[in-house]
Amino acid sequence: MRDGSATEEKILKLAKKMIIKDGIANLDMKVLAGKIGCSRSTLYRHFSSKGDIMIKLVEESLQIITASSRNAPKDMKFENGFEEFSWYINERAKALIKEVDSVTFIRDFDCLYTNTYPQSKEVEGFQDFIQIDTKSDPMIQSFIKGMEDGSIRQFDDPILQIMTISNGLLGLAERVIPRVSFYIKEQGYGEEFILNQAKLYLDSVKA
Repeated sequence: MRDGSATEEKILKLAKKMIIKDGIANLDMKVLAGKIGCSRSTLYRHFSSKGDIMIKLVEESLQIITASSRNAPKDMKFENGFEEFSWYINERAKALIKEVDSVTFIRDFDCLYTNTYPQSKEVEGFQDFIQIDTKSDPMIQSFIKGMEDGSIRQFDDPILQIMTISNGLLGLAERVIPRVSFYIKEQGYGEEFILNQAKLYLDSVKA
């Protein structure tokens, strides 16, 4: 039974490193067990399948990206909801630029699971994890605050707007950030794409 032990953390850390280097499709459980120094039976006691490892890693990657924009510093003052929402969006953009490995993993995960996820308890937990708590998410609350104080345009479905912005930034980051040097060489811009996209989104919702 998995217990959140140091062994589990070691498995996830090494699996992510292997995936970043060689791709999800090339992750071999036998090779992973060998690198960790355990048997495959020991590995499967922690994770029942390769899919379970993928689910835990994508959840971890999303947590890393969202952590920096989860709560604004308590001593930071905002004039209105739009200013506060702008802080969250810009912090999210900067996190996407910084966390190259996490963005790369999410990109590969999205390409691997285009239809259905493997059925497991990990998947059920992941689906609960990605559900937005509209009553506590500070990004959502700042957006609604902005609509109330008139600094953000009125939307019939503000959650849709926020999810579009969040997923739009992630989608662009998945394309650009893992290959940023190629974009700079071929198009003259790299990280600027993410920051500019954030600005365009913010301009589109500002009242």
